[in-house]
Amino acid sequence: MKKLFVVLLMGAVLLGSAQGILFAEAAAFTEPVTITFWHARGSSVDAQWLEKSINEFNATNNLGITVEGVYQGYFSDVQAKTLAAIAAGDPPTLAEISCTAIPLLATQDLLVDMTPYVNRDGFDMNNIVEAVSDYIYYNGQIVTMPYTRGTAIMYYNKDMYAEVGLDRAPTTLEELNHYAKLIYENSNGAVQGIGYTIEANYYQHYLVQSLNGVGILDADGTGASCLEDGSLLRFLTDWYEWTEEGWCAIPALSSASSVVQEDFNNKSLAAFVSSSNRATTILNNAKANGIDLGMSYTVGYGGYSAPIGGGSLGIINRDNSDLEIAAAWEFIKFLMTDAQVAGNHVASGVLPVTYSSIETDIIQDCWAENEGYRISYEQLDFASEIAFSPHVSEWSSIVKSAMSQLIQGRNITPEEVVENLKAEAAMVF
Repeated sequence: MKKLFVVLLMGAVLLGSAQGILFAEAAAFTEPVTITFWHARGSSVDAQWLEKSINEFNATNNLGITVEGVYQGYFSDVQAKTLAAIAAGDPPTLAEISCTAIPLLATQDLLVDMTPYVNRDGFDMNNIVEAVSDYIYYNGQIVTMPYTRGTAIMYYNKDMYAEVGLDRAPTTLEELNHYAKLIYENSNGAVQGIGYTIEANYYQHYLVQSLNGVGILDADGTGASCLEDGSLLRFLTDWYEWTEEGWCAIPALSSASSVVQEDFNNKSLAAFVSSSNRATTILNNAKANGIDLGMSYTVGYGGYSAPIGGGSLGIINRDNSDLEIAAAWEFIKFLMTDAQVAGNHVASGVLPVTYSSIETDIIQDCWAENEGYRISYEQLDFASEIAFSPHVSEWSSIVKSAMSQLIQGRNITPEEVVENLKAEAAMVF
């Protein structure tokens, strides 16, 4: 016993305080530990899969770790509640953090660097799909692991589009809009052809990106050239006109994502754009309502364009013990196994975030049966993510509010929106 203590002590001294956490873990796992995991997985399929994952981990880990999952609402709710809990000195151990919130927490040094654990356990970072790796690293540290990452999918009623002459998915925004307008006209205004909800850093980001190559935030995260190059003004002008003409739906003021899906299910909307993370729920609802559901690549001006978004796992480094932090890593490691990544993808539609999971029978069988799940992954080849920046959360919120004022409030012009945003940008960047 004395010999073991000396080895542990020497290791801690040699490797420093960060690496010393690992040695504390080795000794401390002789006693049980409970950790809290705050998440945004509220839909039935998401919640059921997460509950299954937590129960399996709790039952099979031999370290005495118990994970308690706590649903906290949407990503914005998780962000706000986590920051408030940190300020109050009572944060969760682990949180599912949206990509817009990760830079905010990372730049304030609120996330644990997982590098020592990755190195100790030989965790293969090269196995993580490259397209979803932008929000993993900060200042040479590994601050998150991808979990509920997703791309957007265009979900459409195949029969409605076939009736106006399109028996396949559109390949450009111009083509989509043409047929969406035909559906509206042929139904005498009873069916709108396409609908978008307002998430500036996601749905509108990729449409602007198809015009200017960067979206609503420049690649270096320090400015918004879309305000000066005409790309944002063009998109806002177009979007406003589409909704004025009636064939493009105006998003609801509250619960917009749920409303657009309800309109689709009751056949008053022919298509909408939503996250691949909702694929299973949308597919199940379409079947229940007798809809032949099409799932396709999202399109921008002149061709394919798609966003990357969703959530990642971050360990909070304030007011959590070394033991709790080490336990959170063990749970993350479990969620990153092939069986968990593949099962998560098939159960809900979130992206498979590791290359090895894609080779599993679970995913290959799923893709053979339903190409929509495969499409969500394949479009990573042309998808883009809003730049990692400490400004991304604030700027996305500002742009979303401005877009809401234009499209939902309809009491301002696109030109006025851009001018107002220029004033806001001067204070943000």
